[in-house]
Amino acid sequence: MLQIFTSPFFHAEKEYVCNLILGELLGIPFEILPRPGIEHYQLRLPNGSVLLIEDHFFKSHRELEYLEPGNVPETAIQLPHPFEAGAYITAIFGRPYYAQTPKEIICGVDLFASAFFMLTRWEEHARPDRDIYGRFPAAAALAVRAGFIDRPVVNEYAEFLWQMLVRLGWNQPREQRSAKLHLSHDVDHPRLWWTPAGRLRTLAGSLFARKDPKEALWWARQHLFRSADPFDVFDDWMNFSETNGHVAQFNFLGDRAPHADCYYSLQHPYIRNLIEKITERGHTIGFHPSREAFADPDVFQRELNSLRRVSPQPVLTGRQHYLCFSAPHTWQRWEDAGMKWDSTLGYSEVEGFRCGICQEFPVFNVRTRQPLRLREKPLVAMDVTLAQYRGYSPAQGYDRLQALSRQVKKHGGEFVLLWHNSSWNTYFWAPWQEVYTEFVRSC
Repeated sequence: MLQIFTSPFFHAEKEYVCNLILGELLGIPFEILPRPGIEHYQLRLPNGSVLLIEDHFFKSHRELEYLEPGNVPETAIQLPHPFEAGAYITAIFGRPYYAQTPKEIICGVDLFASAFFMLTRWEEHARPDRDIYGRFPAAAALAVRAGFIDRPVVNEYAEFLWQMLVRLGWNQPREQRSAKLHLSHDVDHPRLWWTPAGRLRTLAGSLFARKDPKEALWWARQHLFRSADPFDVFDDWMNFSETNGHVAQFNFLGDRAPHADCYYSLQHPYIRNLIEKITERGHTIGFHPSREAFADPDVFQRELNSLRRVSPQPVLTGRQHYLCFSAPHTWQRWEDAGMKWDSTLGYSEVEGFRCGICQEFPVFNVRTRQPLRLREKPLVAMDVTLAQYRGYSPAQGYDRLQALSRQVKKHGGEFVLLWHNSSWNTYFWAPWQEVYTEFVRSC
């Protein structure tokens, strides 16, 4: 067993991040042994060798004083990788130092605090930056500002830690993981047309609002005179998921006031039948809390209860509408509601690894200083990010998905993809259909 000697300060935080990196990612048995007077992390192997990882963060703070904007670094630290030519360890805390003897390695990069920073999102709690929806903007995140949002750096820390331990004589087996794909669909608009007049409004929007006769002609040829609704792609998507060996997740909004955005009633026969059909086919019903629920715990619980009443299967997972998230309050709300996992943690504006990890992981409340039972299944990419926020062409979007997928496969992670059913049969989205289908097949 690996023994970790460390100072007694911030024991809950250190135990959390060690459980994640050593326990979940690497499968290494360990015990933490707090000792007064210990300055850095001393990882002692059974053969007597020592891996010393410098503590540059927790030893410098007391209790929650670090949750101030001034404690968020302005830039990242770059350590030339000792074992991989041309590569770098990108960290948040520490110093770019590495030294090795036959029985000891000294690592100046504070791997544990850097991982804690990324996983808990305390940066988002500390900094006041917010957009018009109350979200922490991607442009304010250190991972975006320093250019490492497209790398799962926490997985990289785990890999680096493993490499150092092996060089010191660690010879026990490692946790092995296979990469996988999670397909999720937020159902904001189950149908485009709820009445016959809706077809005319779509045509009028093309001609008079957007003044685009090509779009109007496309709608006339493709959908206006067909009985099927353009947004009703659920059977086709379930067929496609099943053919490719995936269970799809469909996240539904709860019952709300008719004036709410993306409103639909869970009592509508079409919605009731759709939820029943998804369940019968073995796919998952998830919860999609509204923007109002993001700011109000009572609304959150009321919407969740309304979905649970109509769902034939337990509703224990999902994602926030508009990716609205507040660290750590949103996680705590999901925990209090008895939810199993959330999948909100991706940025609307930028694809990549918001939490620095490409695996599902347990979350930690930095205010209460307690780990939660809730887990996060971080979002890697969504349709709207690629096509609208980033303005990629379909070919560029596909290339970005593949680049991120290579990172996920490298670490045996999980690629969580969000594609809306409304991002399919429209003039704008039709060219993107092949991006989705070919990417899923490639995985």
